[in-house]
Amino acid sequence: MKKIRSLITYILGIIIIILLFITVKNTKDNLANKSDQIEFLEKNLQNKKSQILNMHTKLLKKNINIENIIFENGIVFFKNQEQNFKLENSNTGYSLNILKSNDLIFAKHPEASSSAYVDFYNKNIFLTTATGQIVYSNINNLNNNNIIFKTIKSNIQEIIKYPEFYINSQFGIKDILVNNNKIYVSYVDQHYEGCFSTSILVGDLQYSYINFEKFYAPDKCVDRNNEYFSIPKNKLIAHQSGGRMIISDNQMFFSTGEYRHRTLAQEEDNDFGKIISIDLFNKTKKIISKGHRNPQGLFLNEDLNILFSTEHGPSGGDEINYLKFDKLNSNGVLNYGWPISSYGRHYHDDNDDNDERYKLAPLKKSHSKYGYVEPLKYFDPSVGISQIIGLPKEFSGVDNYKFIVGTMGNAKKFKEGMLSLYFFEFDKENEKIVNSEIIPIKSRVRDMVYVKEENIVLMFLENYNSLAILRKK
Repeated sequence: MKKIRSLITYILGIIIIILLFITVKNTKDNLANKSDQIEFLEKNLQNKKSQILNMHTKLLKKNINIENIIFENGIVFFKNQEQNFKLENSNTGYSLNILKSNDLIFAKHPEASSSAYVDFYNKNIFLTTATGQIVYSNINNLNNNNIIFKTIKSNIQEIIKYPEFYINSQFGIKDILVNNNKIYVSYVDQHYEGCFSTSILVGDLQYSYINFEKFYAPDKCVDRNNEYFSIPKNKLIAHQSGGRMIISDNQMFFSTGEYRHRTLAQEEDNDFGKIISIDLFNKTKKIISKGHRNPQGLFLNEDLNILFSTEHGPSGGDEINYLKFDKLNSNGVLNYGWPISSYGRHYHDDNDDNDERYKLAPLKKSHSKYGYVEPLKYFDPSVGISQIIGLPKEFSGVDNYKFIVGTMGNAKKFKEGMLSLYFFEFDKENEKIVNSEIIPIKSRVRDMVYVKEENIVLMFLENYNSLAILRKK
């Protein structure tokens, strides 16, 4: 009897194993089929996007911009989601309200759904897409479920005529700044066919039509055919262009990248890889720092008399830097080391010290040893650093000088610190970062601005096609 029971138990065990095997196999087959279907749909979607972009490029040659049609009656943002978090160091709670739009279609980075920049002036939120469309809405409309941003027409398309500017590419607007009834936009400027720099347009702030004119343009440009400009070679990509603007008194501070022509950052006869000041009235410029790769963010703390900047560096070399105006040398130029010094490595070097790039850009692991300014902080791995803003005590809840840095990065190759907000305090006595904290928000943070009147931070999030509002709870 025991033998029969054992045999039955054994047979049942075999049957269960067989059934489990069949179930697992069927599940794997179904998942594989679904994976194939998803992959097919993704490829099909990419093909559709490519077809649309090709059509748009052809239309641009006939001076027809799809966005002009989309933006004709303004664009709409609608409430999409809310994230809540608390900072451990200050025990302060915040809510991040995300407002999504389906009207934004062009991105300036492969990992973004769309790209835009945001500013606040005279009770109005201004948003400029990376292709030069400008919209605005009153700050009080943030209380609505659906927010209509009205379109401001301009002559940008009459000034900027090369088609790559108006499609998914890294050519485009790099920042927006509204000040004293003037609106400034920085952008990748084509001096002549195939030669580019980062320049600035300015116009009187009008709500129906803005007539822009050149405010500032460098004398020199970087030719796309030089060996540094593009990777892969001969592909038209405007990497590392900078473009951030801030104004204090009658001076504009303006960051410029080196367009992958790395050695330009150490030369003082050009604007590339620099932070410069420009007089708003006579437009004279002065280089105040050099040795930058791609400065993405600027913030001036007038109380400290310190200019903070963020540096989009090589792999493992993103930086937060600070410039103390009383430390400027006799030439009035501080040197931050790029491309001689960096705590990162060149992208895609596979740890190969024989990589040709290291001959001209050795990336020494010290700044001070070679006479350069050390970063306040560097990020390894890189986080895709973007804008930096300062926060008053009313928002931060602390007495120290508080800051937020936005990060971007790649969702598919995510590393800690990407797609996040990086909060930190600055210890002015010891000149170092204290009480730092990373808050993931699952989106690339392209731009930020603090709105004193409402005690909020406005952001543009590239993965969500979204305007976001950060509030203290």
